[in-house]
Amino acid sequence: MSSSNKGLLTKGIGSIGAALLVLNGLIGAGIFALPAKMAAELGAFSPYIFLIFGALMLAIVWCFGQLAALYQETGGPVVYARKGFGDAAAFQTGFVYYLARATAIAANMHVLLLYAGYIWPEINTGSGKSFAIVVLTTALILVNIVGLKAAMRSLDTISVLKLLPFVALIIAGYWQLDFSTALTSSAAPVIPAFDTISAGALLTLYAFIGFETVVVTSGETNSPKKTIPRALMLTVSGIAIFYFCVQWLYWQTVGPEKPDSAPLIALANMIFGETGALVMTLTAVVSVAGNLLANMISTSRLTYSMAQQSLVPGKLGNILGRVHNKFATPYLSILVLGLFAGAMALSGSFVWLAISSVLARLVVYAMCVVVLMKAQQSSLRSAFQQSASVQGTAGSKVSPTNLLKRLIPFVAFAVCAWSIAQSSTNAWLFLLGELAVGALLYLALFHFTPSNKVSKG
Repeated sequence: MSSSNKGLLTKGIGSIGAALLVLNGLIGAGIFALPAKMAAELGAFSPYIFLIFGALMLAIVWCFGQLAALYQETGGPVVYARKGFGDAAAFQTGFVYYLARATAIAANMHVLLLYAGYIWPEINTGSGKSFAIVVLTTALILVNIVGLKAAMRSLDTISVLKLLPFVALIIAGYWQLDFSTALTSSAAPVIPAFDTISAGALLTLYAFIGFETVVVTSGETNSPKKTIPRALMLTVSGIAIFYFCVQWLYWQTVGPEKPDSAPLIALANMIFGETGALVMTLTAVVSVAGNLLANMISTSRLTYSMAQQSLVPGKLGNILGRVHNKFATPYLSILVLGLFAGAMALSGSFVWLAISSVLARLVVYAMCVVVLMKAQQSSLRSAFQQSASVQGTAGSKVSPTNLLKRLIPFVAFAVCAWSIAQSSTNAWLFLLGELAVGALLYLALFHFTPSNKVSKG
């Protein structure tokens, strides 16, 4: 990759922007279907599972914040994999993670149109749906190409439009509740059996997947060492509380019965009537649009980062690593991602890739946690050596704070390992297939073509 374009991405993401990337990476389509599934699995205990397993998920989130502080470059997991395990691991990480994120974009295009179809049924007909996908893909590409500030302003607007109806729903819903009855009936919810909790915990953990969107754009974030860890921890904590509030309201209002429509639309209908259901349907469209935009901003930087690190060599690397002279965006990486995701959405080919999408991201999480463990070990070894040289001793005492920092990655890895162990055989087979294809691509690019050598930048 030529160095002529290096460093041309602008610092256009502040504290609020970083928080909104996390928020929109997490809150997409899932929240509109999740309450009924959680209520069916866990009953009155369902709200509390968001707090319990949200806290466990924070261990993984904290690890990503530490990595973002250590490695302040665009690329996120690709950069971490290369620092920890070298070029081959970085290429494989970038390959499977890119597929998972592009698949999510294609799938969410269909989800957005599904909700929009409640209002405009024609949009889900054969030709109408294809036209809508083309328009949606074009809009995502153009908004991202014309500049990071334009994309972030769009994300600001979408975030306000998606949050206000939720806030209104929660306030009005809690206002209407008879708390004396509600608290008496749910003050001591029965703890379900472990197998039941496991099923609900997986749903909960999947609801938190997507927080890492912000670390991929580290190179375009102001003061990433402070901004990203704070945005991750505060936003994910806030969203865990938000999920709890929504789930508690849903259980108290709707209960265990399966609604005819999407759960939150049914809840809004009960609280506000048909107008509320319509507003919540529009909110679902806006919510998924925010998720799509955040994913496009972040995922397009993966191939850009891989090109900058010479993990995508030759002409293709020069293309994907190119930055627009006027807009300061990786416009060709954005274009390639948009066309790829749009083509998958049009053909429906994303369905088989979606089987391994969540597993791929969990494996990437686990790998990143191990990278942090290695970095901590290296830092600790250096500190002990420095202490020994200064004090003439073999080491120094470890403070409780440092001990906690060393313990958190082990908790995070345990959460990842447990989640990975719950994956289906089909998901594993598809992921292994993707890794095999990635290995063949790596060999073809760097071993069968002698001129393509990965630079050690």
